[in-house]
Amino acid sequence: MAEFKVRPFDNITLPCHFSFVDSTDTLAFTWEREDIKEEHEVEDKDFYKFFVGLQDFYQFYPKLIYSYSNNKEQTEERNSLYEGRVWVDEEEIPEGSLSLILEQVQFSDEALYICKASNIRGSGQKKMKLIVEDAEEPQVQFSTVNDTLVAKCISAGWYHMPKVTWRNRREEDLSSYSITEILEEKQDGSYRVVSLLIYPVLLHEIYTCHIEEDDVLNRPVRSIHKVPKRKYHNMYNHY
Repeated sequence: MAEFKVRPFDNITLPCHFSFVDSTDTLAFTWEREDIKEEHEVEDKDFYKFFVGLQDFYQFYPKLIYSYSNNKEQTEERNSLYEGRVWVDEEEIPEGSLSLILEQVQFSDEALYICKASNIRGSGQKKMKLIVEDAEEPQVQFSTVNDTLVAKCISAGWYHMPKVTWRNRREEDLSSYSITEILEEKQDGSYRVVSLLIYPVLLHEIYTCHIEEDDVLNRPVRSIHKVPKRKYHNMYNHY
């Protein structure tokens, strides 16, 4: 299975191409998501039963995130969490490309994605895994503050305790030479930040700015469910 990695709040294209697709006539295709599940040992039967019962709890939202049929995009019964963030370039469909563009990636987008297509010439599906990195990496810009050249980055995400790490092309940690300030704040106490690197900044150098949540209680929720291994086969065969 193909695996793709992306920084939070960036955009990514999930590729999907079928040779049997050469027009939109009779074509129907969908993009769906499935949560990633990781198994672990469970010794207690009652806890296993409780955990199996929780699986329905995760089915609040439809798996369908994009649908195309009858020569147009269909918007009914789709996952609302992806509203306005996913699209397919319809001009590329006759070339067999059904790739999904996912914008403003969130931590909850970490999942398995399935592209399914069919027409009178054939059918097929492709599955891939999307991994969202722990830290966002906003664009670094150069500016002048008090006649001093600095590097600047602005967070796209909201944090309760943002941890900003600056590095150069040699991966040296320059964070101690930076200043981070609140840009704007929300009622829940989270805020966006702007960070300035005041280390002797050089225009020909490459700097990266990583921002992540350092507050354990407020780290973003991911769609990975740690489920128990199916140890008691005769009790809960539906799992």
